[in-house]
Amino acid sequence: MSAIELEKFKPIGMDIEDSERITRPSLTYWQDAWRRLKMNKLAMVSLYVLIGIVIMAIIGPYLRPYTFDEQDYMEIFSPPSKDHWFGTDDLGRDLFVRVWMGARVSLRIGFFAALIDIVVGMIYGGISGYFGGRTDDIMMRIVDILYGIPYMIIVILLMILMEPGELTLIIAMSITGWVGTARLVRGQVLQLKNQEFVLAAKTLGASPWRIITKHMFPNILGIMIVQMTMDIPGAIFSEAFLSYIGLGIKLPNASWGSLASDGIKQVVERPWMLIFPAVMISLTMLSFNILGDGLRDALDPKLRN
Repeated sequence: MSAIELEKFKPIGMDIEDSERITRPSLTYWQDAWRRLKMNKLAMVSLYVLIGIVIMAIIGPYLRPYTFDEQDYMEIFSPPSKDHWFGTDDLGRDLFVRVWMGARVSLRIGFFAALIDIVVGMIYGGISGYFGGRTDDIMMRIVDILYGIPYMIIVILLMILMEPGELTLIIAMSITGWVGTARLVRGQVLQLKNQEFVLAAKTLGASPWRIITKHMFPNILGIMIVQMTMDIPGAIFSEAFLSYIGLGIKLPNASWGSLASDGIKQVVERPWMLIFPAVMISLTMLSFNILGDGLRDALDPKLRN
């Protein structure tokens, strides 16, 4: 082996300040989650699609010179054209305007039903999991009873007792919709309540309500955000199904489900009446599900690299 020639090597020196400089920028949990979400191209496309649908639900009805209930008997069953971009229905109403008015109704029902489910489920499940013992047994048996009540029976009863509409649908979906979230939150709280930070809070004299809201809920907030992205498309589909079978939004108001119900009757001769609301329902549900998968990966600290 030949000897090493020292003249070929040059000391590069060492800068103390450079050695102590942090090579990776400091990121908060949410900044890092957003960074990882942006790396998921499919989830970002879904996010942009949902943003586009929301924007169109706001401004779409104003892009055409028609109202959602304006009837024109000279334009009955007109196919898509420059005057009626999505065609017209059996009363000559512009389907482009009605689709985006229906988007407002469907998205509103889906968002508020999911929000109520998350809030009630987090509070109920958090209390049950934190206190445990007899309290947990009683509260979980109540959940089991509600879980066993057929969903359609509740909806039909509410439709009889209350006036059909958005509020009735949201209430019907929320009565039993939160039980799954409560079970999920209870399981997470059971894992967290024996952690050191909870013991430290108890030692400092924090009340159970403060421990649940200030220390436990922030640690399961990411899971709840993902759960909400799954609940919203479920609520939208439920509304569409109920409107399809005649238990949802009543005329002249429109939702994607009621429009699909009208379109299925004319699917052979006038397919555009079904295609546009069906595409919007499918696209929205698919986008929410893909975004939920992306958020689940982005909010999981175990996958941080």
